[in-house]
Amino acid sequence: MSQSRPSLIVSAPGKMMVAGEYAVLEGAEAVVAAVDRRAFASLESGVVPAGTLSPEAAASLAEAEKRIGMLKSGVTLDVSQMRQSGLKLGLGSSAAGAAAVAGLVYAAHGRDLARLDVQREVLDAAFSGHRAVAPKGSGADVAAAVHGGFVRFRRLGDAIETHPLDWPEGLSARVVWTGQEARTSAFLSCVEALAKRDPGRHRGVMAALGAEADRFVSALLAGDLVGVVEATGAYGVAMGELGEAAGIEIVTDTLARVANLARQAGGAAKPSGAGGGDVALAIFAEPQAAERFERLCGEADLRVLSIELGAPGVRVEPPSSSEAA
Repeated sequence: MSQSRPSLIVSAPGKMMVAGEYAVLEGAEAVVAAVDRRAFASLESGVVPAGTLSPEAAASLAEAEKRIGMLKSGVTLDVSQMRQSGLKLGLGSSAAGAAAVAGLVYAAHGRDLARLDVQREVLDAAFSGHRAVAPKGSGADVAAAVHGGFVRFRRLGDAIETHPLDWPEGLSARVVWTGQEARTSAFLSCVEALAKRDPGRHRGVMAALGAEADRFVSALLAGDLVGVVEATGAYGVAMGELGEAAGIEIVTDTLARVANLARQAGGAAKPSGAGGGDVALAIFAEPQAAERFERLCGEADLRVLSIELGAPGVRVEPPSSSEAA
């Protein structure tokens, strides 16, 4: 962050894909959660606007300024909360940065980020900017960064559809870091190659993922905690089958170990995001099972991150937040 005192700070949360990876690109519904690791965008005088911005954030800044007006000061961006030991965690830092920067533009022009209609404008600008740089992504991470909480998300061609979602009481989640970065774009390219090389097999594995995504959403809406856990495990298995078909290691040895420990503890786990590293999401119908899982991870030298799901969306922060970040 700059040494100058920022006149405005806006933050946006990172995300965890709960269900719907890959299938969301084929029109299936996904569930994505905002997490309490945040990106901080600051408005500061004497700073070149795109000087510290990722390409996605810079494009989102340009989109927002085009829609509502230019900024009179420069912008800096801090996404350090979404890194661990110098490595990215896979919490959607580029999407959070895009949302924070777009939100900063709207807040600087007097718009209330707590209003749903303003959030929709911010989402539209951030989604357009992010897609211009990373067109293969679904945009679910941008939606979580703007709206916060838990979001049902669907991609409808070039448009997106979002709905808030209540997380069932008693359903526990844990996030495990694999210690390995993953490249989502490379994995998506391999899945695209599968579709061209063997369209029948591609349709089959994607249909299986879509069915499991529907099963997960249905259980979640019904408050069926056991059903959510079962659907979580089944989705992880289906992601592994997609990886085998595409010739990529979506479920790495570490992610498989996490899933095995979750089963031993009485729950289920799956990769969160494209897989190949980053983080795993483990879900449990009982808090005691989640506690057993944490103990097992400690014994296996696997790191459970201190991350909470359901964090607030894009918002204005007090000036001290940039220093705390």
